[in-house]
Amino acid sequence: MAHILVIGAGLAGSATALFCARRGHRVTVLEGGGPPPPGAGADDDWHDWERREVPHARQGHAFLALSTRVLREECPDLPAALAARGARVTPLEAGSEDATVLSRRLVYEGVVRRTAAAEPGVTLVTGARVTGLLTGGDTDGLPRVTGVRTEDGTQHTAHLVVDAGGRRSQLARWLTAAGLAAPRETAQPCGFFYLTRHYRLRPGCAFPSTTVPIVTELDYGTALVFPGDNDTFQLSTTVAVDDPYKHRLREPEIFTRFLQAVPSTAEWCERGLPLDDPAPMGRLENRRRTLLGTDGRPVAAGLALVGDAALQTNPTFGRGVSLAFVHARQLARTAERAAAEPAAYTERFERWTDDNLGVWFEIQRATDRARLAQLRAGLRGEHAPPADDLPNRFVRAMAVLRDDERIRSASLRLYHMLMTPQELMSDRTVSRRILAFLREHPTPESPAEGPDRAAFEALVTGASTPSVLPSAGIPAKGPGTRART
Repeated sequence: MAHILVIGAGLAGSATALFCARRGHRVTVLEGGGPPPPGAGADDDWHDWERREVPHARQGHAFLALSTRVLREECPDLPAALAARGARVTPLEAGSEDATVLSRRLVYEGVVRRTAAAEPGVTLVTGARVTGLLTGGDTDGLPRVTGVRTEDGTQHTAHLVVDAGGRRSQLARWLTAAGLAAPRETAQPCGFFYLTRHYRLRPGCAFPSTTVPIVTELDYGTALVFPGDNDTFQLSTTVAVDDPYKHRLREPEIFTRFLQAVPSTAEWCERGLPLDDPAPMGRLENRRRTLLGTDGRPVAAGLALVGDAALQTNPTFGRGVSLAFVHARQLARTAERAAAEPAAYTERFERWTDDNLGVWFEIQRATDRARLAQLRAGLRGEHAPPADDLPNRFVRAMAVLRDDERIRSASLRLYHMLMTPQELMSDRTVSRRILAFLREHPTPESPAEGPDRAAFEALVTGASTPSVLPSAGIPAKGPGTRART
């Protein structure tokens, strides 16, 4: 069994600690942020838990079925603990074991964090801000990381150091300060500006739907719904970062006025009481960090990256938690090798990440590149044609054909990361039906209903309030209002 040192007690770090400890490893978690979750109730977690180191903590979240599957397999008690806290564990389809968890991020994270902190074999140290790495000797010709140093001068050593510090990871700075090469990075700005507002159902009201995704993509922006715990939900919108009206949407009245004009979110506005003002999040990007140098060898031995520290993706798709949990599970399954062969372990773990999680990073990059082109055209009041590659056309055809039960089920499994696009296209029944449709409709598109650009500008500037807003089409059918790759 190994001694594992985890930097960061967010969802990636807590899951890593929990999964490893349940396999008998000894884990020390260093959390440099604020105090632990308050613990009194779900609303206390949301109101009082400060998570400044997690910039998206108060944004809308969808916990996809893949993350729930990993929790059920690694920690069967956790779905029930989430439900006891007020989260809704909702089957993906009737009779399915796969389920989504509907919850605010801080409520969900609080359950995982407390469970990890209480696990025998886990030592959680709060207020322990890491300031540098400890190194010692070479292993297979590589410098070895043996631990970290915290702000108060304490040194923590372990067989394996895991960076679960998220999108704000400081690993590059620490490696450089230790005289080592920094990780190689690939970054792509998403070009989106993200806003979220929280609501609670009015007395006597129910959620219009508990099936996610609930997404409407307009030419110039996106409206999203995230059902949550304890009769709460979140409404979000994204527009291009260069949209001149983006900051107008921070005004509660204007935020509401826009979402009331989008049919898929209007009924949610009617049923909810706002709990806060719209909260912004900028600088969204897709970023991949790797410890492998250009020669294919790790920059150091005894080191691993988990979650957003390794693969950061556009949060509006909700893939980050699932990727982090799958990542944490793989590390827990293999961590016993880290003590005996630290260099080989670091290299194998990085290659596993590329082979098994890299596909989702590349999908996200391609999707966001195409979406940003649409948004920029939408700013000019134009409609940009969607990407015409086969995977994108394939998924758009699925949105049109959602009355087909087999295609609808496959669409849900794809969105919830239970299959990759390659696996989807290998499903002969689904692929034959879709390819036959594409022969007759080579560029399928399922337009969403909502105000066009001119009506949007009138709404946010108060120039006019049209009683009937222009529609870009009819709502898509089935789960959610629009499918996306």
